[in-house]
Order: sequence, then structure tokens, then C-alpha cells
Amino acid sequence: RLQHSDNSENVKHPIVLTADHPFTTLLIAGEHRRLLHAGVRDTLGRLRESYWIIRGRQAVKKVIHKCFACRKQSCLPASEPMAPLPADRVTRSDPFSITGVDFAGPLICRQGKGSSKCYIALFTCAVTRAVHLELVSDLSSATFLLAFKRFVARRGISTTVYSDNALTFKRTSKDLELIFRAIRSEEVQAYFSNHRIRWKFIVERAAWWGGFWERMVRSVKVSLRKVLGRSSLDFEELTTVLAEVEAVINSRPLTYVYANAEKPEVLSPAHFLVGRKLRSLPPHRLPTEALPAGDQLARRWKYRTAVVDNFWRRWRREYLLELRSAHLVKPTASSGLQAGDLVLLKEDRLPRHMWKTCRIEETIQGRNGRARACKLILPGGGRLRRPIQHLYPLELKE
Repeated sequence: RLQHSDNSENVKHPIVLTADHPFTTLLIAGEHRRLLHAGVRDTLGRLRESYWIIRGRQAVKKVIHKCFACRKQSCLPASEPMAPLPADRVTRSDPFSITGVDFAGPLICRQGKGSSKCYIALFTCAVTRAVHLELVSDLSSATFLLAFKRFVARRGISTTVYSDNALTFKRTSKDLELIFRAIRSEEVQAYFSNHRIRWKFIVERAAWWGGFWERMVRSVKVSLRKVLGRSSLDFEELTTVLAEVEAVINSRPLTYVYANAEKPEVLSPAHFLVGRKLRSLPPHRLPTEALPAGDQLARRWKYRTAVVDNFWRRWRREYLLELRSAHLVKPTASSGLQAGDLVLLKEDRLPRHMWKTCRIEETIQGRNGRARACKLILPGGGRLRRPIQHLYPLELKE
């Protein structure tokens, strides 16, 4: 149809090529590189000046999709379907048996005519979502260990503690091991062997793995910004404000707040700690002469046990069912990362063309048997761990 145009003979009578021939693939790849890795439209337009490739657009797309240099600039991070919540989060347990810990701050503390920095050690229960706040003067292991002792003295010993990979927490975990070994009493040793604290660390650069304590850190920070503003308080005043913030957060609703006053009182973390909201008035105290006798105390104890059981039934029926709906609407496809795969390691402070190319040494699987993190071999031979969200696969899966 273009015979009467002023185009060259190559354009008017191009060479016809099939898309699946090896020569066609090499021709497209070479033209793509000569055009400095141009896109589908530019590459196909240049090829049609001399060749007519049957199903040419699909053939060019296929070749460019396999181009290593282009994949480094356009590949997407690895992904896996969302895993179910761990048993620690959805199983009834005593408050603070399963605990997440983190630091927040710094806060400016008035000290005489000067000022200093102080920090918040935050402990949160993974099941009841209650929080415990301790004001600490620095981020050293010794100071945190003292705060942890105060936490255990008030809330009871935890069976499992989750934290990120801060050096303070790693050293404290080793200090706890030394403390357990230093206790010589057989009775105490037997108790700690049955109630030994398991300290679990999340993978580096995976803050969302600790979402249940990171969310509480944000709530505390928002409350403190609104309360403190530009105020300058000393250590004792900050401790008092922190205790009040703790009470407010522990009185927050966990379930839906009904407009109907006849509905049961909204469930809060404080119900699992003291049986009521911490900001509400205490129950009426009976006079000394009206105190119940022994059998009445037993009945009263059974009644309080039934009340606590009712709180847990509501927790299971109202709170857990709300967590079930907190999932991705569109299922996420699996990237299928395996040992030996070549990946691009994301660096937040560097542009993509300066990211390192690494090889996966081992995959770390989650509860559903899918990869959640990987052990990587760096170009210089070093090794590190990263979540799959920081890995960009460079190899194509068949």
C-alpha cells in the first residue's frame, strides 16, 4: 500500500520475519540496546523501517521484559499472600504474657537550668492490647533492664517478649540469661525454667513485623504531642503525664461503640487489667461491718471469675472477628523466591541504579510455609537478612 510513497525501498518492501525465530529475538535485542534500552514503541518503530515482524509488538514486549538492565529499573518487590495471625495474638492468655517492647522519644526533660533527653520504654500486650509505659533516662542496656524489672514487678513475668533488633534489646536479652543463671535457689530455678522468658527478634528493616507495638508507639506520641505541646517538664512531671497517657490508652475502646445506651459497655484493655475503665469511678466500697463472710466471698469470687470469662467471650466474639476483616481485598500473588535467585536489594537512601545485586542463600519461611525473609550473599561476600518486601527479583520464573 505504500508503493507510491517517497519512503525508501526497505520501508515499502520490508523483510518479513516470524516472531518466534532466534534471529528475530537477537535482532530485537540488538536494536533495543542500540536505542539505549528504549521502550516498546520506539524499538518497534525503528525495526519496521527495514523489517516486518509478525506479531511484532508482542515479540518486542517479550524481549524487553527479559532485558536485565531494564528489569533492574522496572522490577517490582517480592510479595507473598498474607499469613494468618500468630497463635500468640489470637489465644487467650494473661495480660502481658505475650509482650512487645520498643523505645519512643526522645522527650526534652527540664533539669535545673538546663535540659536533657529522656525516652519511653513501651510494653504492650499482644492479646489484650494494653500498654505499660516507663520513663527512662537513656537507651543503655542497664537502664532498660531496670525498666523491665519494674514492668515485671507490676504486670507479672512475660513468657514471650518481641522486639526489633536494637542493640539495647539484644544485650538485655543476654543479660537476662545471665540473671537466670545467677539465681542459685532450686525452687526459683524450677519456677524460671517453667516460666522462662523467650526473647524473639524480628528481621532487620521489617518494622511492620512489629506492627502491634509500633501502632501503640504512634498512639503514645500523638497523645504526648497534644498534651505537652511546647511545655518544659521535669522528670517527675513527665512520669506523671506518662502514667495518665497510659491510663487513657488502656481505656480506649477495642470494639464497636454503639449509639444505643442499652448495649453492653464497650470493651477496653483496662477491663482485662482491673475489670473496668481506668478513667471511670471505682465501685462503691462497702463499710467494714457489711463485709461478706467466707461463703459469700467464695460466691463473690465465682461471680468475678464469670465476669472475666464474659470479657474474654466478648473479646473472642467482637474483637477477633474484627481482626478477620483486616486483610487485603485483592489476593497477593507469590513471587516464588528460592535459594540461588538473583535479587536487587532496596536501599532507602540510594537511587535504584545504585542498589546492590545479591543472591539468595536461604529463605526464611513463615507460619504458612511461604518465604517472609531471606538470607542474602552480598557482592563482597558479606551476609545479611532482609524481608522479601526489600527484595526485587531479577530472574524470570517459567
